[in-house]
Amino acid sequence: MSPLGIVVLIVLIDLLGFTVVMPLLAPFAEQYGFREWQIGLLFSAYPLCQLIAGPILGRMSDRYGRRPILIFSQAGTALSFLILGLSRNFTVMLLARMLDGASGGNILVAQAYVADVTTPENRSRGMGLIGMAFGLGFVMGPLLGGVLVSLPIAGDWRLRLPFLAAAGFSTLAWILVLARLPESRPMEARDREAARVLSWRGLVDTMTLPEIGQLMLLGFLSVLAFAALEGTLSLYLRRRMDWNARSAAFVFAGLGLLSALVQGGLIRRLVPRFGEPRLIGAGIAIVALGFAGLALASGALELAGAIVLVGVGHGLVGPSVSGLLSRITPASEQGAVFGTLSSAQTLARMISYSTANLLLGRATAAPYWFGFGVYLAAGLTAMRFMTHLRLHLEKSQQAGTTR
Repeated sequence: MSPLGIVVLIVLIDLLGFTVVMPLLAPFAEQYGFREWQIGLLFSAYPLCQLIAGPILGRMSDRYGRRPILIFSQAGTALSFLILGLSRNFTVMLLARMLDGASGGNILVAQAYVADVTTPENRSRGMGLIGMAFGLGFVMGPLLGGVLVSLPIAGDWRLRLPFLAAAGFSTLAWILVLARLPESRPMEARDREAARVLSWRGLVDTMTLPEIGQLMLLGFLSVLAFAALEGTLSLYLRRRMDWNARSAAFVFAGLGLLSALVQGGLIRRLVPRFGEPRLIGAGIAIVALGFAGLALASGALELAGAIVLVGVGHGLVGPSVSGLLSRITPASEQGAVFGTLSSAQTLARMISYSTANLLLGRATAAPYWFGFGVYLAAGLTAMRFMTHLRLHLEKSQQAGTTR
């Protein structure tokens, strides 16, 4: 298997562990009598720590290599799931969540790895494979978690089992990194293209590189909008369609599968023909229409059409933004840039989850109008600089400077 295939497999295995656990964390904590604020803290500890650690891990991967950081992050994730599965103490569980967030460089370093081992014209295709692994993970993980908690196991081990399974998945990914994944940034490349000093000032300087700041903003806005659906869809379906949790799980699975098909297959054909800037614009327009459709849907047929638009549009935007960002980022800054993007998108999710649920309390359709509005802002942002960016890429290609 090629290094690209190995890193995609690692992401898929890691996402399986993550998505097995996430739907069960609240009932697991509730079983031990934790109060609502404690459960909320367990959820928020991970993104808060990842928000801080993401750029640092990314920068370290630029200076010391991708493989050591992946080894560290996978080990931290596996240990955190093991602690969660064995502990009943709130403080210990909170520390485990913080460990997972602080070591959560798996995805951002995987994206930088893809940028290292792909050519510029294949960059978005590689990012699409990472997106496909995301989509498949979000389909298979919750279904597997549901199967595990349905097993006839006595006592509280029925809820503990998915956490131990997640630790097993992360350990398997860690073994794959150790045994099969070569370093993508050899020592001579790190010496030749030394990354900037690890500091917040260095990160700010990175964000001022040509066009990177605008793409970061676009990545932030797209996740800010889409997370409004992630955080409210189950309640929306119950209130608007009177569907139960099982039906909502199938909708989530369908959305994830559709997005995975677009990111893993369709994007490969579209990027060479149209280029990332046009796909970003088209994807934003399609997913915005899907959000408007969700806000207006009154039956299953309208809902299905809206979900298709959301899945296709989201599948186009994500890998195109990542692929384009990697193409215009210097090789020595890939980890830092993707680390900062990861933290920006984590912040977007934290803001969107809270905002969307507050809006849902006012009106069932309000989160989707919110997402629609944010996608409009993202579209306007894209229109302002995409033409200039296309010219920048063409000049870079002609000069032979694009990686």
